[in-house]
Amino acid sequence: MRIANQNGITIEEDGKKVILDPSRQVENGVVTHGHLDHLVKDAFMTPPTLDVLEIRKGEKRGEELLYGFPQDIGGFEVTLYPAGHVFGSAMVKVEDVLYTGDFNPQGGRTCKRAVPYDCEILIIESTYGKTQYRLPSKEHVTTDLLAWIEQQLDEGPVALGAYQFGKAQEVIALLNEIGEEPYVSSSIADICAVYNSYDIGLEYNRWEDDPLEDNYTAVLPSNELRRPVGEKMRRIRKDGGSSTYLSGWCSIYPFYNSMDIDAQFPLSDHAGFDELLEFVEGCDPEKVYTVHGSAKEFAEEVEEQLGIEAEKLE
Repeated sequence: MRIANQNGITIEEDGKKVILDPSRQVENGVVTHGHLDHLVKDAFMTPPTLDVLEIRKGEKRGEELLYGFPQDIGGFEVTLYPAGHVFGSAMVKVEDVLYTGDFNPQGGRTCKRAVPYDCEILIIESTYGKTQYRLPSKEHVTTDLLAWIEQQLDEGPVALGAYQFGKAQEVIALLNEIGEEPYVSSSIADICAVYNSYDIGLEYNRWEDDPLEDNYTAVLPSNELRRPVGEKMRRIRKDGGSSTYLSGWCSIYPFYNSMDIDAQFPLSDHAGFDELLEFVEGCDPEKVYTVHGSAKEFAEEVEEQLGIEAEKLE
């Protein structure tokens, strides 16, 4: 079997071929989720990802593949499993090869968590693959975040900056738990509509006119908080409001100089270093290939700490 990081994760054997997360439209491609750096047309993907494709690319072109239902793709038996990254995200099992794509074993309010599966070969994303990239539990982060929001709402409106697909909807679900229906930009609202078509039940308001309340919450794309800030963030500051940025990288880097924020919280939709190691151990593979982020460093840690042959997928 040949596995290469070439126009995507290419797996070939005896005339069979499948490409996972292809970088362009190809035959027998499988897309793991709807973030723009992974999303291409005319590929296999989960139904929610296909709906997100229509929102983000303007066309609903692709083949639906449900979780847990094997299908022949390019001669291989291919099965999708929840990845816990964003709504509709999938890990891909190609016979005895498991590709995680972007994944999170903690999952979230809006997506099921990723669980290990026995495999001979594991291809694992290594965004947080360095030993110093240890992330706090999502439960602890969300508890701290909700406490901060409730405190700040006593003083004025609160803006939360997050990636517009995945993180933003997770934050809306969190806010709903404390009785808040946040104002959101159109780009976030359009994707929320996809979630709600699958009965996720997000409650929010489109920010088409200025909010009438004195103290309100808003979930905005991250770039709205970057200096110089966007129009909606200027309104929140004018109303005496506060703001925060939400990203796993907040556990490692300060963003106060580049963003107009009062706080930051390390809310991640990826696996941290410790979770990556635990996932590898749970899959019990004979060989590990690492991709993305700190791939070289994580491969070295897998060999040293787990004694499993590992290398960065070139």
